[in-house]
Amino acid sequence: MKNLSKTYQYLKNVDFSKLEIIADGKSKTIYALDENLAIMFYKPHLRSVTNQREGIIEGTDIYRMYATMFFLNLMEENGIPTERVENKILDINGRMGILIKRCKPVPIEWIRRYYAAGSIVKLFPIFVKEGDQFDPPLNKYDAKIDVSLTGGIDDPTMNESYITGLHLLSKEQFDEADKMLSRIGDILNEVYTKAGIKLVDVKMEFGILDGKMILIDELSQDCMRANDMVTGETLTKDAYRQWKSPEEVLATYEKFLNRMCPDYRNLVVTI
Repeated sequence: MKNLSKTYQYLKNVDFSKLEIIADGKSKTIYALDENLAIMFYKPHLRSVTNQREGIIEGTDIYRMYATMFFLNLMEENGIPTERVENKILDINGRMGILIKRCKPVPIEWIRRYYAAGSIVKLFPIFVKEGDQFDPPLNKYDAKIDVSLTGGIDDPTMNESYITGLHLLSKEQFDEADKMLSRIGDILNEVYTKAGIKLVDVKMEFGILDGKMILIDELSQDCMRANDMVTGETLTKDAYRQWKSPEEVLATYEKFLNRMCPDYRNLVVTI
């Protein structure tokens, strides 16, 4: 499906129930279109293992998708290769999705920390306290393994030796991904600072396409901690972790979008 106009026509008429599902998790479903392309749909699911909260908040999926497309476009503008095929979300008969390149996902969550928050404070209380700034920022790597398979340990932490020694990545691929983690985080940090927002930490994922690392999955309110620099108000998933109401969480996700990309509704094209 190299011709996008033909791809669009196909998507308008396809029965998704008959397509191969590449991935179907709590937060996303990805359907294969051919050997090169797939379509990714988000789900309005939120979870915080640390705060023991999990549920559905309608609308958060769409706001996450807007944010992801905005950030994927930003990364492409800065020379970071991503999975997105073009710079618009597709509205397919009222259902919104992102057209993506098929690749081999790396089963690791890559995290860049600018300030101490969350698990690092709980795990290392004698080394850091809430709000400490890291200079330089810290990079962290967690295995993407369901908690039910690890005896209760959620996304166990790895290091370079484990990642390369277990043949998840070669040394060259690890170095490439680690540089991308730092570069992407710093691009975000610069944009946030200009918007009066403090980036606390950010989580991302990578895939391998034609032997090269690309940014995949999502960059959204769900995978970042970010607060207003003046008021300290959370603008991302911490609103959910703080047990705010569904209405408050949804409003927080929208506020984030309005701060980062006021014309975010223009990121959609109807096919």
